[in-house]
Amino acid sequence: MSSRKGVKKMRDEKVGIVGYGVCIPIERIRTEEIVRRREVGRKDLDDFLAKIKDGLLLRYKSIANYSEDTTTIATEAAENAIRMARIDPKLIRSVAVGTESKPYAVGLTARHVASFTGMGQNVFVADIEGACNAGMQAVNYVMSQIESGVVDYGMAIGSDVSQAPVRDALEYSAGAGAGAFLLGKDDLLASIEDMAPFSSLFLDFWRREEMPYPKHFGRTTVEAYTSHVIGAMEELLRRHPDMKISDFDYITFHQPSGYMPLKVCKTLAQQEISVGFDETVRDRLRLTQEDIEKKVKPWLVVLETGNTYAASTLIAISAILDKARPGENILAVSYGSGAYTIATWLHVENGIKKREGCGPKVQDYLSRRREIDFPTYVSYLSERIRREKKRLVYPRVAGEVEDAGDGSLEVLLCLGCNRVYYPIRNRCFQYDCEGPLEKITLPRRARLIRIVDLPLKQRRIFDVNVMREGYVYIVDSEPNELKPGVELEPVIRRLNYEGSDGLIIYGPCYRPMFRRS
Repeated sequence: MSSRKGVKKMRDEKVGIVGYGVCIPIERIRTEEIVRRREVGRKDLDDFLAKIKDGLLLRYKSIANYSEDTTTIATEAAENAIRMARIDPKLIRSVAVGTESKPYAVGLTARHVASFTGMGQNVFVADIEGACNAGMQAVNYVMSQIESGVVDYGMAIGSDVSQAPVRDALEYSAGAGAGAFLLGKDDLLASIEDMAPFSSLFLDFWRREEMPYPKHFGRTTVEAYTSHVIGAMEELLRRHPDMKISDFDYITFHQPSGYMPLKVCKTLAQQEISVGFDETVRDRLRLTQEDIEKKVKPWLVVLETGNTYAASTLIAISAILDKARPGENILAVSYGSGAYTIATWLHVENGIKKREGCGPKVQDYLSRRREIDFPTYVSYLSERIRREKKRLVYPRVAGEVEDAGDGSLEVLLCLGCNRVYYPIRNRCFQYDCEGPLEKITLPRRARLIRIVDLPLKQRRIFDVNVMREGYVYIVDSEPNELKPGVELEPVIRRLNYEGSDGLIIYGPCYRPMFRRS
């Protein structure tokens, strides 16, 4: 493919991806199960189910459990990207998180991720809003900082625990997930050749201040999505006169469902392409049916996760990079309602050969699936949207563990406020708190000795004394699945929250070993 013409040349050193990672929650529910429960009594239920499964191509939704939120899954994705890159996290001097499900209205998700992953304090941090396009906006933001020489490495993340009203079409697709790209100039896995934007004031979808759910104009979104995805590709083609969309080896469009990307494909496969704004590039937009089958359909991750909003495009790109070879080219067009798109051209570099064995692939996360029933799903949903919250209540599992090597991490416990501080600090946030404060050390790799029979009052709420007594909280598994000797790894999770407007308490929990690199 040709370099840009009529556009200022990038710096001699390319900027690109040096490490990438995803996080897809382990718990899933079949979309069909939600539809059957929500649409009970509907006379055309079988036809409606066929539309969801075969038309919208929705099979499962990934669900954040009680211990997970946008911050925790963003942290896991970022950890995976750092492990792949094999660099000291303190070299990372910028973090940008794109999301529309911030746990704090004021309080940066990006700063939480920077702290939890050991990046230090001299870091630019930003949370970016842009609906489902926000993840790729974060990529553009960090890329620009690196190009300008402000930082050498930066982390761009898209992370969402998607929201949707009950019985709305959005509920059947809204999933949870995170994707993270560690960007730099050295040992690139893929270089960012160009990012071409297109936007207009097309409010097909919105969420007002303090409202728990977005609203939308239904089918109007199809028009907004199609016109803006094509508009961004047209801008990319104008910048590169010798380029055709069919030249790309891999193509992915934002995935609110399986239907929407394939709708764009169908439009571009017509003998007469009637969409778009620029007739001069229209012929170069064309795709064949073979292109669609080989270059687009294999990367429809949405079938297994639902719409992961700001994470969608980053997860799809990650799935492609898991399979890509040096010299190949990727086109990824993100979309955010309101409406804004970015057409991103990535060129796969020789560094991709080194990614093998550097952490779980997207397919590993997709295969790591535990199906939940409808009552459990409703319980998660109710906790997420409930306005009046006192504390985080859910069944707790605790265990006694031994160090299995690989270092340790330090956690500060405030026994007076029932809080955990990670990373540790020198005093409690509460100025007049008398503590006491107690520092404990936890293993980075643990082996289960036994499951602990917690007292009744500790079985559903967080109690800092459990950790003080030398035990750890265990997530993503049932007690009967945990046998002595099983290896465990630490993950950052929600431990508690202090009412509807108080602090969210995060800290290390443990789960059965998944990331073995």
